Amino acid sequence: MIPAPIQHTFEIDGERYRLVEWDRGGERRIRAAYAIAIAPAPTLIEPLDGGDLYAEAVARECLREAPDLFWETQSPHATTNGTPSRVVTLEHIPRVLWQRFREEVDAFLALLFPPLPAVPEPAPAPSPADAVLLAPAQTVSPVLRGRAE
Repeated sequence: MIPAPIQHTFEIDGERYRLVEWDRGGERRIRAAYAIAIAPAPTLIEPLDGGDLYAEAVARECLREAPDLFWETQSPHATTNGTPSRVVTLEHIPRVLWQRFREEVDAFLALLFPPLPAVPEPAPAPSPADAVLLAPAQTVSPVLRGRAE
């Protein structure tokens, strides 16, 4: 049986938020959004702002419940049967709210990708007593060699 998607529900200043685990298509969209965001200068942008850009990509894909500040209403069109739709927008989020939201996105990612177990200690070096004994080399008669020569 397939497990239910991981959800992370939290509150910031009394407002309810919910992030839901993405599917395979969502994973591709997250990677594409992140790649496009750092494409102009990967070696410069990724170390400076890469974490925020990845958190934005995750938020755009996984946010299911948030205050109106996080949503932009798009006008109705043919693909939505004439009903308006809402799209996540992070353009108007105040910095303090973004920092707190980012901490929750990081907590959500920690649920999805738990820390790896501690690295076990390396095996001790083999001692001479552990050496495998081999029989000495023997010559093979020409009859047994066959056509390999």
